[in-house]
Formats: sequence, structure tokens, C-alpha cells
Amino acid sequence: MELFVLDYLHSQYFWTTVAFVILLGIMWRFVVPSVLGVLDARAAQIASDLDTAERSRVQAEGTLAEYAAQLAQAKKEAAEIVSKARAESEALANERIRQVEAELARKAEDARKSIEAARDEALRSVQKDVAEIAVLVAEKLLETSVDGKVAAQLTDKALAKGLN
Repeated sequence: MELFVLDYLHSQYFWTTVAFVILLGIMWRFVVPSVLGVLDARAAQIASDLDTAERSRVQAEGTLAEYAAQLAQAKKEAAEIVSKARAESEALANERIRQVEAELARKAEDARKSIEAARDEALRSVQKDVAEIAVLVAEKLLETSVDGKVAAQLTDKALAKGLN
């Protein structure tokens, strides 16, 4: 019996298996560490991106809360400004109404005084006309002349009796 049987070395299955094992060894030694390094780097990048996204989300929520607070403050200030402007406009309107009422009261008083003065003037004019007519009537009746002083006295007496 032969110590070494080398017939199987000529089989295609044998050499395919040897080539496959050698290829696996080379891949295990050189390619797998490279692929694992790339996969680890990619996993680290994804983890870093997730952390960055989380920080950005937290920062965005903080900024949103800050803007919401600023918006609420701005709305409050706007309401205060509107309220203050409304109060000022009401005060100005009330002041203007008071001024107009005072002006109307003054004009009404002026008109009353003017009407009173016109009435007094009309009464004096009527008294004068009545006195002249009375003097003319008396002259014709008496055919004598009556002086102005006596005519004024007669007219005053007649008017006093007529008005009472």
C-alpha cells in the first residue's frame, strides 16, 4: 500500500474546494476587516446624525417655545397699546364734546341776549311810534302842540296801563 495516494489531487472538486478555502482565507484576512470598518464607520455616522437630529429637534422646540412666548408678549403689548389708544381717544372725544357743548351754550346765550336786545329795541321803537301817533292824535284833537316831554310821559302812562 502506498503511503500517499495522490489520485484525488487530480479531481476538479478538490481544486475547487482548495481554491474556495484559500479565497475565504484571503477574504477573511483582508476584505472582511475593510467591510466591517466601512460598516462601523457608517453606523457611527448614522448614530452621529441621529444625535445631531435630536439636538436640533430639542433646539427647535426651545426656539419655538421662545417665539411663542415672544408672540404672547407682543400680543399683550398690542392689547395694552390698543386699550391705551382707546382710552385716549375716548378722553379726547369727551373733551371735544365738552368744548362743543360749551360753545353751543355760549352761542345760545349770545342768541338769547341778541333776541332780548332786539325785543327791547323793538319795544322802544314801538313806544316811540305810539308816542308820535299819540302826539299827532292829541294835536289833531286839541289842535295844539304838545312838547316831547309831556308826550313821553303820556305815552309811558298809557303803556303802563295797557301792559298791566
